[in-house]
Amino acid sequence: MKKILILILLAFSFYTTIFAETKKNIFDNGVLLFKQGQYQKAINAFSKLIKIDPDNADAYKNRGVSYMKQEKFDSAIKDFEKAKELFPELKGLYSNLGVAWYYKKNYKKAIENYDTEIEMAPENHVAYFNRALCLAELGKNKEALDDLSKTLTLKPNFYWAICYKADLLAQQQEDIRAIETYEEAIKQDPENTYATQKLAQLKQKKKLEKKQNPSSMFTLQAGAFLNQANADKMKIRLLNNGFDSRIIILKDSRDRTWNLVRSGNYANQDEARKACVLLKKSLGINPMIRPVGTW
Repeated sequence: MKKILILILLAFSFYTTIFAETKKNIFDNGVLLFKQGQYQKAINAFSKLIKIDPDNADAYKNRGVSYMKQEKFDSAIKDFEKAKELFPELKGLYSNLGVAWYYKKNYKKAIENYDTEIEMAPENHVAYFNRALCLAELGKNKEALDDLSKTLTLKPNFYWAICYKADLLAQQQEDIRAIETYEEAIKQDPENTYATQKLAQLKQKKKLEKKQNPSSMFTLQAGAFLNQANADKMKIRLLNNGFDSRIIILKDSRDRTWNLVRSGNYANQDEARKACVLLKKSLGINPMIRPVGTW
């Protein structure tokens, strides 16, 4: 999954400066060849452009992206660094460097570049997501989950970020939260089988565990909404105030679909009551204690 995800960031930028028509034609041809999957021909086109316009940062950046598609990561990094020398503020450049260093398994270098990208463009949800991947590779799952929370605050319906959050929760044996998170991913993209398969595996695991050691857990319900948009607003409000938040979907006896906004998982009702007081004090709402996975 990670390889597919990390490539999301390799957005192909279009040169925006007005320049000679011949140069523009070469540039546009390189873009077209890239879109057609003819990466070597795209490289040749951008190389031709660089010969006649050696200060064209976009040409270096896009040739670097084409090298990435061929898994020529050293060549890509060299081009990205040249683009940075020519135009340090070029949009997406540090993210692309992060991708290249990720594939070279130098996660610290990748994170350094994502740090710069996020400083320059704090609204870039994909930069947070890709940095989360790198942090997880270094075993920093808590920091990775923080980045995923930021990703989902910026883009709540980002399917792969929801899935990867569930993956990390499952790795940390937080199976209940992982199950609820996979269910949320399925809500966002019912046709994608990744979350469906992972959810089935995890539920089977929990079913076996329950036979061996049955137990009950509790969660806080911050709100129940028939309107999904209202549920999303409550979820973001919780996240922005530092609380774990997810949405689970359940139907009532009248076949109405409810979006339940929940936070936390607690081993007993005493722990849930303490958390309930904190949530009420912080947000001024009256959450309800509910068994995990049910009404």
